[in-house]
Parts: sequence; structure tokens; C-alpha cells
Amino acid sequence: MVSSVTVQASSGQTVKLGFDSTTNFALAEQIAKQISAGITAGTIVTEFDTAGPPPTLPASVNGAFVQTEIGFFALPPGYTTDLITKAGSAVVFGSGAPGETILSDVKTDLTFIAGSGSGTVVAGGGNNRLSVSGAGSWSLYTGGGNDIIAALGAVNATIGAGGGSNAILLGSGNDVVISTGDDSISGGSGAETVDATGAHSDFVQGNASRLLFIGGSGGVTILGGSGSDTYLGSASRPVGGSGGEHDTKDHSDSASCGSDGRSGSAGDQVIVGGTAGNNFLFAGNGAATLVGGGNNDQLFAYGSANQTLIAASGNETLSAALSSGNDSLKAGSGNDLLIGGLGSDTYVGSSGNTTVTAGFGGRQVFEFINHAAGGTELVTGIFDPASIKIDLDGYGHDAAAHALATKTVSGGSITISLTDGTKVTFQDVTSLSKSNFI
Repeated sequence: MVSSVTVQASSGQTVKLGFDSTTNFALAEQIAKQISAGITAGTIVTEFDTAGPPPTLPASVNGAFVQTEIGFFALPPGYTTDLITKAGSAVVFGSGAPGETILSDVKTDLTFIAGSGSGTVVAGGGNNRLSVSGAGSWSLYTGGGNDIIAALGAVNATIGAGGGSNAILLGSGNDVVISTGDDSISGGSGAETVDATGAHSDFVQGNASRLLFIGGSGGVTILGGSGSDTYLGSASRPVGGSGGEHDTKDHSDSASCGSDGRSGSAGDQVIVGGTAGNNFLFAGNGAATLVGGGNNDQLFAYGSANQTLIAASGNETLSAALSSGNDSLKAGSGNDLLIGGLGSDTYVGSSGNTTVTAGFGGRQVFEFINHAAGGTELVTGIFDPASIKIDLDGYGHDAAAHALATKTVSGGSITISLTDGTKVTFQDVTSLSKSNFI
């Protein structure tokens, strides 16, 4: 549904602009009232493109240009507002002044370019291209079309991307992105907050940014880059969706297509933390794969779906304590802590030094992959030795017998060794048998 705002021009004419988004309509309505008040007070004058080039204005007033016909316009000095009703393509260059205001109609495909200055752009709809740079503050809002939005340089931007498929590029400033469609977001080197509580799906490249992503029920793929990232999934995510765990060995395929053919379909979360470490990744309910990026990462499974947590090369904590699903926790090459939950969880050993606090969900699987392990693993929290299931992948048909032949008991704990040098100790367990292997 299209809602319209009206500005009463200083010449007595009216300017009507349509907006396909209720959010943009409300914002445009506020701006229109401010413009109308300025016109009434005599501090703003309107000039229409049908009257020719905009005249020079005295310093005591600001100009509002009404673009009804011309497709290319550069705001001259003194003109801080452009009201665009022209249907089809309209290209506008900002003047570099502070506080510029651009409103475009639902039938307009707006291209707006500003190399400096600050201000607000509210597009009524259409397919828009907005590019701002410099060091000012900009608010950029688009409608239901497919838009390209670039807030480059040191710009501090608030971006309200509409419900279409949008591409958003960010620079070194502090930015807030409100995502409501299917958006691809490329971070820069600043601090970015993405509110995706109303989004269908998002693909985010963090690059060198410090990213805070607040998820909703839509799908998301995040590749953290070289920064430090925080991901907060939604507790209300659908369980299943297109569902399933992702094979994270090839991240180019990690955003698989669901039944609707869209990347990162509803219910899927694929999150890779930044290499700067100190990533805090908290899955929402639903299928999820969380991958650490650096040192001191914290990864959390949540809800009843089966989720996968994968450590990077640093010292990381992987926790399924708040999960009732059957989760997989994969250690890395550092000193990692793996914490089980209420499901039947799987703990995958590595070349590092891993401590596992087993969960309470019955069967607990301890998996070791030949040529991918070789480290040490200390398992605590085992109350029933029968719950221990050891999976030796690629070690040969006699791997279990070899491991049992190496077992030693010291201080009330049993240790076994594998042929690749891996050593596993089960604290407060004194006996293992063939039934503990799968």
C-alpha cells in the first residue's frame, strides 16, 4: 500500500510524494511538516524545475527544489532540500552542505551522490542507488525495491534498507543497519550494528569491522573477516526451516539455498567469527553452524535444534549448556573448553589440548579423526561410564583393540592412547570396554 505526504509550496502549489513503506511514510511525514513549517515562517522557499534553473537565494533562507521533470540535478548553494516527484530515473548530487533533505516518490528510481555534508534521504520506493562519503552523519532509508546503499569513508550512517534485495557497503564510521529484506552487507573498518530482527535473510562480510549482529527468524550467513564480532541469534527462530547442518569445509557453499531458492533460508545460521578473536557468537533456535575466528572466542548453542560449534586456532570456549539438541562441538588447535548440554552431544578431538565437560543427555560421543587429532583431551563430568561412546574415524578396524591395550589408570582416571599420538583421559572413570566404542 502506498501512503502519500503533501508539502504546501511557497507558491501555493502542493507537492505530493508516495511511499510504499510505513516506516518511510512516517519519517517523510515528519520531514514534510518541518518543511511546511519553514515555508510558512519564510525560512524556506520552494522552486520548481518547470520554472527553469533555481535562482540564487539570499543568505537568510534555504531553498527546497521540486524536481518534476529533469532527470539530472546538482543542488546549488543555498538549496538543502530536493523533493523528487519525477517518475523513472532521477540523478541528484548533494551540495556538501550540512542537513540536506532528499525525498523521492514511490515511482522514482533515485541515484543520490554526496561526497561530503550530512543529511537524510528517504526514498518512496523504486530501485535506488545511494552513495555518501566524507565524515558527516547520514540517515538513508529506502522502500521495497532492490537498492544499492554505500556509506563510505568516515561517514556515520543509519541505514533503513527496505524489503527488497539490497546491497549495502560500509566504511570506517559507526553505522547502524536495519535490515528487513534479503540483504548483502559488506563491512569496512568501523563499528557496525545490524538489526535483522525483521529480515528475511542476510549475508554479511565483516572484513575489518567490529560487528554486532542481532538476528531474527530469517536466515543469516556471516563471514567475520579480520575484526571481532558479536552474534545474537533469536530465541524465536523456527526449528528446521530448510534446516540441516552445513558442511563448513567450503564456506563458499555455506549459505545453501532452501526451498524458496534464496541464500541462507529461514532457520539457517552460518556464522564465522573474525580473525581478531574475542568473538561472542550465540546461536538462535534453529539450525546453526558457528565457527570461531581467533583467540578467546565464545560460541554458544541454543534451543532444541541440532547445532555445530567449531573452534578456530586460538583458545576457545564452545558451550552447549543452554541447548537440548544433539550438538557437535569441534575443538581446534589451541587450548579449548567444550561444554555439553542436555542432548546427546558429540565432541570432536583435535591437535590441541582440549578439556571436555560432558553433558547430561545420555549418550556422549567422543570422536577422533586420524591425521586431524594428535592432541590431548581431558573429559570430566561423566556420571555413567556406559554413556561414553568413542568413535575412531580412519584409524583402522583394530583401532578399538589397540586403544584398550594402551589403557592405564592413575588417580581414579583412565587414559587411552591412539596410534597418532592422541591421549584421552576420562576423569573419575576407571574402566572402559569394547562396548564404549562405536
